[in-house]
Amino acid sequence: MPPYSQLIKPPALKAGDTVGLICPGSRPSSPAVVQRCIRIVEEMGFKARLADHVLSMHGYMAGSDEERLEDLGAFLSDRTVQGIFCLTGGFGSLHLLQHLDYAAIASNPKVIVGSDDNTHLLLAVLSQSAMVTLHGPNLDQIKTRYAFERCKEAVTTKGQLRAVSADDTKSDEIAVACLYTSFPGTVSGALLGGNLTALVSLLGTPYQPDFAKTILFLEDRNERIDILDRWFTSLQISGQLKKVNAVAFGEFVDCGSKGLHDLLSPEELLGNRLAQEKVPSCFGLPAGQSGATVPLGVAASLDAGLGILNFESAHLS
Repeated sequence: MPPYSQLIKPPALKAGDTVGLICPGSRPSSPAVVQRCIRIVEEMGFKARLADHVLSMHGYMAGSDEERLEDLGAFLSDRTVQGIFCLTGGFGSLHLLQHLDYAAIASNPKVIVGSDDNTHLLLAVLSQSAMVTLHGPNLDQIKTRYAFERCKEAVTTKGQLRAVSADDTKSDEIAVACLYTSFPGTVSGALLGGNLTALVSLLGTPYQPDFAKTILFLEDRNERIDILDRWFTSLQISGQLKKVNAVAFGEFVDCGSKGLHDLLSPEELLGNRLAQEKVPSCFGLPAGQSGATVPLGVAASLDAGLGILNFESAHLS
C-alpha cells in the first residue's frame, strides 16, 4: 500500500462530467440493462459514454481480451472522460492487468468505480499506480436509493465522506443493525480489499496489494461457505492476515451452505478465527456489490464494536 503522502487522488466528478461505461469482464445480460445503467449515470448528473464492445460476446466475456482492453485503454487515456464506471462483474478483468500502462494511469488520474470481478482492476491500479479507486456496485447492481446516493456521494464529495455503519438501512427496512462483532476494538489504517475471491486471485502476482497495517474490507456474492473458507484460509496461511489491523466484513449476498450440511455460518467460520488471533472484526456493514461505495487506499478507522467504518475522501480537496 503506498504511503498516504504518495497516494494519488483523482479529481471529484461534477455535474456535466463525462463518465465512460465499460465491461472489463462479463457482458450485460441485455441491451435493456445497458440502457438502465445509462439512465442511472444521467440521473447522477453525468454524461454517459458507452464503450464500443460492452455488448460484444467472447465466451462469457464482453468481447475478446483485445476488445475489452481497447475499451478500457481508450477511456483511461481520453482527457474528456473524467470517470469510468463498470457496468457488470462476472469474470475477465484479471486478463487485462498485465497489459495496462500504470504510469499513464497515474499521470491522468480519474475516478474508477466497480466491484465483484472488477476488484482485480481496482487493486491493480491502486498497487501499481498509487491511485485511489472506488469499490462500489457495478451499475447493473444499483437497485436501491441507498446504493445510488452512496455512489454519487463517493464520486463527487471532496471532503470527508459519510461513514458506513451497520445501522444504515438500504430501503424501508426496519432500522435494526445486523451487526456481529467477533472481537471488538477501534483501529486505524489504510482501507484495502473488496471481493474476497478476486483479492485472493492476486496473491503471488505483481498486483498483490500490501496488506501491512490495513483495515481489510471483504465482501462476496453467491459463493458457497466452503469456498469462502478456502479463500480466507489462503489469506491466513500466506501470512497476509497477520499483517492487517482489522477486518470489516461487508455484504455476503446469497452466500451459505447451498445444500451442504453441517457448515458454520460465515460469522462463525471466519469471525471465530479472527477472534483467536485477536484481530478486531465485525460483520454486517452495508457495503459490497449492492451497498455503499468505499474508497480504497485512503486513511480509515473501524470501530468493530459499533460497526462503524470511517474514511477520508477519495478526491483532491
